[in-house]
Amino acid sequence: MSGEDTQQSRSVEEASSILPGFLARSFLAKFLVALLLISVVIVGVSANTYDQTSDQLTAETQTEYTGVANQSATQIEEWRESRSDTTRRLSQFEVVRSGTQQERQSFLENEREQLPGDVYNVHLVDFEDSSNITASTDESEIGQNLNTREAPWQTRVGNLSTNDDGVFISRAEEALGRSLVSFVTEVETESGESRYLVVQADMDALAGDLPAPSEDVYSQVIDSEGRIVAGTQDTQALDRNDGSLSVYSENPDQLSILQDGLNGETGFVQGSEINSSTVPSHGDYAIGFAAVGGDDWIVATHVPLSTAYALRSTITTNLLVLSGAAFFGIAFIGLVFGRGATSALNGLTRKAEQLEAGNLDVDLDVTRRDEFGQLTASFANMRNALRDRIQEAESARKEAEVSRQEALAMTDYLQEKAQDYSEVMQQCANGDLTQRMEIDNENDAMDRIAAEFNDMLGELEKTTGQLKTFSEEVAESSDIVLTNTENVRQSAERVTASVESINTDATDQGARLEELAGDLNEVIDRLHSLKGNPHVDINDELDQFQNVANVLEQATGQSQSIRSEAESAAETSKQQADELDEVSERADRLKRYAKPLGGILDRFETAAEHEFVFSGGPSQPVQNDNDD
Repeated sequence: MSGEDTQQSRSVEEASSILPGFLARSFLAKFLVALLLISVVIVGVSANTYDQTSDQLTAETQTEYTGVANQSATQIEEWRESRSDTTRRLSQFEVVRSGTQQERQSFLENEREQLPGDVYNVHLVDFEDSSNITASTDESEIGQNLNTREAPWQTRVGNLSTNDDGVFISRAEEALGRSLVSFVTEVETESGESRYLVVQADMDALAGDLPAPSEDVYSQVIDSEGRIVAGTQDTQALDRNDGSLSVYSENPDQLSILQDGLNGETGFVQGSEINSSTVPSHGDYAIGFAAVGGDDWIVATHVPLSTAYALRSTITTNLLVLSGAAFFGIAFIGLVFGRGATSALNGLTRKAEQLEAGNLDVDLDVTRRDEFGQLTASFANMRNALRDRIQEAESARKEAEVSRQEALAMTDYLQEKAQDYSEVMQQCANGDLTQRMEIDNENDAMDRIAAEFNDMLGELEKTTGQLKTFSEEVAESSDIVLTNTENVRQSAERVTASVESINTDATDQGARLEELAGDLNEVIDRLHSLKGNPHVDINDELDQFQNVANVLEQATGQSQSIRSEAESAAETSKQQADELDEVSERADRLKRYAKPLGGILDRFETAAEHEFVFSGGPSQPVQNDNDD
């Protein structure tokens, strides 16, 4: 086995070493372990789903049935307020306050049809006359006395605690097979008689209207004594005895839902938590409770556990079925497909080992149409491609040998040409720009290099020749410029001196003319003084002198103009002399620069045909004119 194969085998062993030995050696074991892990994950996810769903459904159940209890408590509270308002309203009718007994009776009988269905009876009672009923919605009750079972509170008339409407609300009492609550208010009669209006309401009728989400859900109203004052179950189910209400708990002080509800709390409990405090047992129920505002009552809504948690039970069952089906399905897949896959892989492994050993005639016929068949076909294609590659490699080796011989010959040729090109370049570097590389048409690349180098060298030779001629012309022109500049500068100096002399003479002449004009003016003034003398006629002479004076004044003005122009000319001549000095300095500096450049360019040998003569340049030297 080659070193590369050995290294590859070591890499496989190292990659597999992170697994236990029995897993590293068996794909089937890995496959089964993977399926087992998937099963564990499915079970874990199912358990987590159940846990989260159970908590959520439990919370939703508690919210739902606590809401039912709250809704029932609110309904009872509104019922109490409504019946209290009905009692107060009836007591304020004028016929009740001041009518006759017959009028009152007719009024109550008429009102009976308009009162709610839970109002059992309405009495007008005279408590000063042994609780005698003077008028009633039930005509048979007239003249009768209130039963103490119906109204145990009648002994406290005059000291009853009333609400803001002035209405006393009694506790619930069992009477006539009903749970009755009495609403009592005093009637202010105009005659001053003591009369009380009593409205008896049937709590059982109210309980029938309490909300019940399903048939097996019922609500009960429990007072602070643990009695069931109303419920959605019938009288027989409440197990009432004559003269007493059914008991929900014999130990109301220990009944947690009652005490919590009376404290204004709302909650949800399992019946098993309060079994010891209830009659009968509520172990199979969940209970939501809420307080009834304004009274010592609570509402307890009972729901069977099977109903409350029906959805949770269904989800639990489905999750268990799903987990079991997944587990057994995965086990079946592992046993059926895992073993078949392992057999196919083992067969392919043996054939791959034969290919690795160099046997390219191994049988790789495709007998399956699945992925393993595709893998076998891929091995066969790889074997065929490998055989073709070997043949191609042999042909390529022979071609490579021929190419190597050709490359050696080309290398010798290139070395020879490189030596020739190097010698030409060396001569050019020494200054002989007339050398050229030979083009022998043996190699296009080398011929292209030689042609481009020769073109470049021709351009360089031409440029160098032109620079040599240019440097010589610059040096010669610089000498001419220096000579001309010196001659012009000397001429300018002489012009300046002449102008200054003219200026001086003009100044002197102007002074003399001014002096002569002054003397002439004195003569004219004297002649003017003699002009009035009759013995002297000087008019003609005076006019002539006056004309001469005018001419002198004009001459003086012209002399001043000439002097100004002479000064301007002198200044201009001086500026030109300064400019010529600067030109002379630049020409001298140019000459100093051009001279070493010419010396450098003289070292390059160029053909005369590449030199040229400038068509323009500085003029010949200016002749020095010594004449003033």
